[in-house]
Amino acid sequence: MIVEQYVRVLILVILAIAFPLLPLAGSYLFSKINYRPANSNEIKSSIYECGVEAADITWRQFNAKYFLYALGFVIFDVEVIFLFPWAVIHTEQAFSILIKVAIFVIVLAFGLFYAWRWRALEWQQ
Repeated sequence: MIVEQYVRVLILVILAIAFPLLPLAGSYLFSKINYRPANSNEIKSSIYECGVEAADITWRQFNAKYFLYALGFVIFDVEVIFLFPWAVIHTEQAFSILIKVAIFVIVLAFGLFYAWRWRALEWQQ
């Protein structure tokens, strides 16, 4: 019985290690293949985005503030995903659900206030 549980854990550990390593290995192997079709030229290989040719270097540093705004969006998007089922399902126990939702929103509002207080939401370069 105990050996069976260890085997299950071992399989899980192997899968947990293989899951990220297989795509990385595949990406590395595919990057070594220098595939270029016979009818390829410089114009076909140039960078092209939205109908406009790249006028400058296309690899620029990414500002970390974009990540903070995206993270804030995801947090409040997930909040809506949690609030909608509460509003639809729980109609009989309205007061107790209202208190639970209020606590949930207060915790998220506290996090937003904390970020605002420490000026994490200001855009400075």
